Amino acid sequence: MNLLQFFQKLGFTSKEAEIFLTLYKLWTKPASTIARHLNIERTNVYKTLLKMAQENIVSETMVNGVKHFFVPDASVLKRYMTNRIEELQKLEDNFVAIETELSQYDKNKYSSIPKISIFDGIDGVRNLYTDIYETVVANKYFVIKFFASNTFESQISVNTTIKDYYQDIFAKLQKKKVTIDAYLGNGILIMEQVARTTNIQNLNQLPAGNSAINIFVVGRSVYIVIYKDVPFGLKLESEDLANVMHFLFEKLKVE
Repeated sequence: MNLLQFFQKLGFTSKEAEIFLTLYKLWTKPASTIARHLNIERTNVYKTLLKMAQENIVSETMVNGVKHFFVPDASVLKRYMTNRIEELQKLEDNFVAIETELSQYDKNKYSSIPKISIFDGIDGVRNLYTDIYETVVANKYFVIKFFASNTFESQISVNTTIKDYYQDIFAKLQKKKVTIDAYLGNGILIMEQVARTTNIQNLNQLPAGNSAINIFVVGRSVYIVIYKDVPFGLKLESEDLANVMHFLFEKLKVE
């Protein structure tokens, strides 16, 4: 990490980082000198230096009636980081109250609009599976619904399976005493029939490629995974959609 990247990690813009570094190198200078050195408009440099002075990152002094700026030493950055940590700690201490207040708006506004999260790539789909498990555990769900395409062509033409993304999700859910209503779309080249399965232990062997699809209905959320060359998944947080999916799965169970 170079100096500019370090300053940007602290929250400086690239321009602010350049101004700070230039001032540090040139020692005590007016805004006009820094502006000429960087070929930036003087007013913008002056405003930036005033902002840094308010944050105690740079200091001010008067030389022949002209305001000059300087950086006392590198310890100002350490103090700046310490102050930021303290500020963030105060924010964290108040977060529960803020979250509670914001949740009131969630209930009264946009309550009918689904929230959609996208998980793309291998790591994204792995994160989706993690999200499924954590959602089940956090909400103490006892039953989830699961559907997977399982054609013969996918079985013989795909080297990856669900366990390559989350090796033991079904076993972990069962250890939490979660019932998994699982259905498979079986067929040769395309899905031809839907059959319920109680062989939960082998679900992680299902193909995860060649456009195979998984659908999870978890409480008020529906997860959809499509395994292509770049796999991707969706999480739709919609009570209305989830209720429809629960209904469809219950109809499958009866039939």
